[in-house]
Amino acid sequence: MSLDPTCPSCSAPLGSDGICPACGSLARGFFQGLDLGAPQVAAAVARGLDLYRLLGVEQHADAVSIARQYRRLRALFPDDPSALAPEPRRKFELLQIAGRILTDPSLRAVYDRLLVSTAANLQKDVVRCESCGAPLRGDDPRCLYCGSPRPVAPTPPAAPPDAGPPPIEPVDLYALLGLSPVHLIDPLPPARTLRSSHSAQEAATMLRGSQPPTPEEVDAASYALQHQTLLRPGLSPDERDKRMEELEIARRILRHERLRSRYDAFWQALRQGRFDHGQLEGLRALIDEVRADEMATAGAALPADEVEALLQQGRGLLAAGLPREALEPLRRVCEALPQSAEAHALYARAILSSADPLDLGGHALRQALASLETASRSGASFPGSEAQRALCRGLLARDAGDMRQAEIELERAAQIDPSLAHTWRGLAALALGRGAHGAAIDHCRRALTLDPRDERAWLMLAGACQRARRHAEARAAAGQIAALRGGNANVDEILAEIAI
Repeated sequence: MSLDPTCPSCSAPLGSDGICPACGSLARGFFQGLDLGAPQVAAAVARGLDLYRLLGVEQHADAVSIARQYRRLRALFPDDPSALAPEPRRKFELLQIAGRILTDPSLRAVYDRLLVSTAANLQKDVVRCESCGAPLRGDDPRCLYCGSPRPVAPTPPAAPPDAGPPPIEPVDLYALLGLSPVHLIDPLPPARTLRSSHSAQEAATMLRGSQPPTPEEVDAASYALQHQTLLRPGLSPDERDKRMEELEIARRILRHERLRSRYDAFWQALRQGRFDHGQLEGLRALIDEVRADEMATAGAALPADEVEALLQQGRGLLAAGLPREALEPLRRVCEALPQSAEAHALYARAILSSADPLDLGGHALRQALASLETASRSGASFPGSEAQRALCRGLLARDAGDMRQAEIELERAAQIDPSLAHTWRGLAALALGRGAHGAAIDHCRRALTLDPRDERAWLMLAGACQRARRHAEARAAAGQIAALRGGNANVDEILAEIAI
C-alpha cells in the first residue's frame, strides 16, 4: 500500500505510520481512492449511521487517536477485499467510510454539525445495530447496512417491580447551568487553518476552546443561579429547595473530572438517540451517589482557619459594597458557626443589602429574620438589629396579605431607627394601597430626606400627588425623576407612565 508523502488535508509531512501528526488525517492510499463529500456525509447521517460507534471511539476523541484506531481495524481485513464474502465486505466498506470521514477534519466537522442539527429528531426507543449504529426496521433479523445480526432484546419481567424509586428524567446539567459542552459538540476546526507560521499557537488556542468547562466556570455559574434562586420571589419553600439541590448536584458533577466523564457518556447517548433503560439506571445511580456525598459533606465541619478566612472574605465584600458576593461565604460561616452573633448579623446585612428589601422574596426575608434573631439571642448588640427585625416582619406580613400587621411592624421599625429609608417607602406603599394619599406623601418625603436620589420614592411621591390632585407637586416630582434618568427623559411621559 503506497502512502502519500504529505497530508492531503493540511500538506504537513506524514508520519512513518501514514498519519498526519498535525491534524490526524490519513494518507489517501488507506482508502483506495474513496472520495467523499458533504452529500455522502449527509446521506450517512440520514441513514442513522453512527460512525463513532462503528470505529469504537468517543465523539470527543482527537483526530490522531481516531486515525490509529482506524489503522488497527483496517489491519483485520486483507489489502484486496474483492475476495470477501458479502457481509464482511459491507463491513469493510462501512469501515472505510467511517475512517475517511472522521480522519478528514472538514468532513468530520460537517458530520458533527449534521448530527447536532438532527439530534432532536432521533428516536430514543429505536433498536440500533451494535456494529454500525444504524436503525433497524421492523423485525429485520440483520442490519441492512453491515449485515450484523439483530441484537437480542432483553426479556421483560413477568410482572413490574413492586418497589424501588421511580425512574428519573434525563437532565441536561450543562443547560441547567447555562454552560456549553463544546468538548462534546465542536471538534477542532479543519487543519488547513493551521498553515500559517503561528500554527502551534493557533492549535493551542483551538485545543483550549474544545476543553470542558473549568471547575471555576462551573462554580461561578452554579453559585450565580443559586443566588438568583434564593432572591427570586414567588417560589414555595419546597420549590426553592428542590431547585437549589438540582443546581448543587449539577455543580458537583460537572466540576469533578471523573463524575463529569461518566455524565458525558449519558449526555452523548441521549443526544444521539441511544438512551435506554440501563443508561437511565446508570444516571440515577450517579445522581444518588452525588446526593449522598453532598449529605455527608454538609455534615462535615470546616477547619477553623477556613471558617475565619470565609468570615474575613464576607466582611471585605460587604465593606466593598458587594453584598451579593458576600452571601455564599457568610452562609457557609453561619452553617459552621451556628451560634456566632457576628456571622449571623453580617449574613442578614448581606441579604438585606443584596437588593431593595421591598423586592426580596419571602425565603430571603425569613433567612434574614432568622439570622437577626439568632444574633439577638446571643446577647450581642448590633446597630439597627431590632429595627431590621421589625422591617422583615412587616414585609413578611405584607406578603401574607396582612396589611394592618405590616403597617404596625413598619411603623415600629421607623420609630426605632428613623434612618431606614426602606421603612418609609414601605409605609408609603401601604398608604397608597389604602388610599391615604396625604400619609403616602409624608412618608415619601421622609425617605427622600434620607436619600434625595431615591427614584422609587420620587415615583411614589408623584403618584400620590397626582391622586391627591396636587398637580404642581406631581409635576415637580416628575421633573426630579427626569433629572435622575437624564438623557431624553420627559416629564409628561413620566406623568403618563405613573397614570398607567
